[in-house]
Amino acid sequence: MNENTNINNDAVKNTVIPVRENNEERSPFKKREIIKTILIVFLAGLLLLTFFSNTIMNRSLAEVTTDKVTSGKLTERVRGGGMVQSNQAYQVNADGNYTVDTINIKKGQEVKKDDVLFILKGTGETDTKTAEDTLNDLELEYEKALLDLPTDFTEKKNDVRDARLALDKAIAQRDAAYQAQFASAQEEAQLKSDKAESKKLANKKAKLIATINAIDSDDYTEAAPEYTGNLPSLLSRSKNADTAYQAAYDLYSNAVEGGMDEGVVTAALNDANAKEAVKAQAEADYQNEKSSIRYDLSVQLADTENAIDDITSRLPEDMDSEMGESLSYEACVANVQEKQNALDDAVAALAKAQNDDVVDSKKNGLDMEAKKKKIDSAKAELEKLKKKNGTVEVKSKYDGVVSDVYVQPDETTTPDQVMAAIDLVDAGFTVEVNVSAEKAKKLKRGVKAEIINNWDGSIEAVLSDIKNSSSRDSSDKVLIFDVTGDVTSGTSIELSIPCGSANYDTIVPKSALRSGTDGKYVLVVREKNSPLGNRYYAEKVKVDELASDEISCAVNAALDRDTYLITAASKSVDPGDQVRMKDK
Repeated sequence: MNENTNINNDAVKNTVIPVRENNEERSPFKKREIIKTILIVFLAGLLLLTFFSNTIMNRSLAEVTTDKVTSGKLTERVRGGGMVQSNQAYQVNADGNYTVDTINIKKGQEVKKDDVLFILKGTGETDTKTAEDTLNDLELEYEKALLDLPTDFTEKKNDVRDARLALDKAIAQRDAAYQAQFASAQEEAQLKSDKAESKKLANKKAKLIATINAIDSDDYTEAAPEYTGNLPSLLSRSKNADTAYQAAYDLYSNAVEGGMDEGVVTAALNDANAKEAVKAQAEADYQNEKSSIRYDLSVQLADTENAIDDITSRLPEDMDSEMGESLSYEACVANVQEKQNALDDAVAALAKAQNDDVVDSKKNGLDMEAKKKKIDSAKAELEKLKKKNGTVEVKSKYDGVVSDVYVQPDETTTPDQVMAAIDLVDAGFTVEVNVSAEKAKKLKRGVKAEIINNWDGSIEAVLSDIKNSSSRDSSDKVLIFDVTGDVTSGTSIELSIPCGSANYDTIVPKSALRSGTDGKYVLVVREKNSPLGNRYYAEKVKVDELASDEISCAVNAALDRDTYLITAASKSVDPGDQVRMKDK
């Protein structure tokens, strides 16, 4: 046909059409030649448009990925998660007022019976109580001796009594100041810890905000690397894929515009389509990872802000405020000494008055001095005992694993205060999972669940009981699993529980299942023949879900085996849309 066209064109070019004067008409032969030439050009253009019509149309269609309907066995599964709890634990309690000197354990640590958990510093309370009782007895004996003096020393006795009352009051003030000083030291330590933690959380919050902003703007120069994961590499891969696709599409466009051979155009189109699919996948991978990481960072940011608010609520409004006008411990000690000196002076004055009496009175005075020395010695010994610190070892009563530690170094304990909790490993662990009543009906006691986040395979979970939910308004059930293996209290695990296996005639991939206002459905590919080749259309088929596992669903639907189901598409596909099947 090309040769004929060229011959005719040459004939037209080489033919000289004479123009007659006075607008004489052309000959019939010349008119037929012109009409023939126009007809040939029209038919050639029509053939060219027909040849490229499929290529032009397919360019605008959605490219779909498909999978086939199958049949066979399907194991239905129920998924859920919960927190691991110990079946039995015991608490380590303090038996008095001590200062925590050393902590030898941490959360998750395995301990044996008689292991030293804590070392506490004490004040020797038993010895102190004995010394106080001895001092009281001596003072009581001393006062009785004063009453036995034959001479009336009422005024002197009143002086001694007043001095003793003043001394007792000073001692009470000193003891109160002593307790207040230790309480203040504890509060100062807590304040220091809160400030450090607040600063740490503020730094973390800044990093999280910077990273979230970087994710939103797709610019990771200011992001914290520990939070971005592989997003920068996925973004780079997406951009490279887009560049490769644009280059391939330009080659294809140049091939079409340059009128190259069909094979060259087809090869360029196939290469552009392949790079477009790679681009779409790279963009999807980036967006999916971006959404996942941003959600996790948003949760961490909310938790961090809550922790900052909690610490801020504990910090005093005026951190530089002082403890009022109360006397310091040192001032109280000096006051006690002053009152003691006053008492000593009163006692000495009384003794002097007694020594001025008769010989018998002198003898009684010497006895009183001896008693006074004993009292002074007892007071000195009592002061030593109060300042003396002993140590106490707190040991484990059982073998187990530490689930939590509740005290900090230098913290002052109170009687029966809980310092730590230890799980008894031999008693086992459990985890509770909430599921709907309908799903619970499909489960049986004794079934072994798969641990989704059990990376080393050391944890096992077996369904031991099914109970009603504790909420009155809920019809859900609570699954109780016995957990064994390398696990501790507070660990969160995800479970996949098999409900049983059955054979089904129609099984479809989960990725093909869609939801609409009238229920669930799938899109199948229907083929139609046309003069220009086969056409593919998306058709909606309603389905009823019977069972499902991690990747597939058994359904009740009017579907034949080997029917092609749309599982993914390069753009949105609705029922009735014409599509382009991948690799076709």
